[in-house]
Amino acid sequence: MSERNEYAFLHLLMAIMYAMWLPLPLALLRLIDSDTVIIGTIFGLAYLFMMVISMVLQTGHIAFIQKYDLDHSIPEKHAEYMMATLTNPFESLLGVFKSMWAIFLGITFWQSGEMLMAGLMLLFSLFIFYYLFIALDMSLMKRVKLLSKVKANIFIVNIETLAFFITLMCYVTYRSFSF
Repeated sequence: MSERNEYAFLHLLMAIMYAMWLPLPLALLRLIDSDTVIIGTIFGLAYLFMMVISMVLQTGHIAFIQKYDLDHSIPEKHAEYMMATLTNPFESLLGVFKSMWAIFLGITFWQSGEMLMAGLMLLFSLFIFYYLFIALDMSLMKRVKLLSKVKANIFIVNIETLAFFITLMCYVTYRSFSF
């Protein structure tokens, strides 16, 4: 991937992946009869919809730089600046949205007596601190020593996101076929 600079294609695939997950909050809303899950659904839909937009914007930026900046007239600093604008604070805020969704799902599962799912969702909701630290570190002009120790790590974020959605899809599949 990196030797052919296919990062735009990778971001397009991720946009499609998030788009395919868009029905998941609505499926959970339909399966679980609770007022609390309605609030979580709003956070879940906002997270997924905004993540699709973020990935598409990043795809467009990367593709534009790779295709049309053949003479390198756009300084590398400008390209990095634009990518940082589209990723760091925005995706950290979206991580907070996902964690809020997990909190409301955890509360809903707890209320319905599904302790395993409640525990898993509350575990995923702890990532809210990770995302808040990253968002605050990126947005504060004067760096705070504690916040600067937490770095954005794409492997942690991607593994957490994949585990979160696999857990939810397994739950929806199990609940759909158990009735």
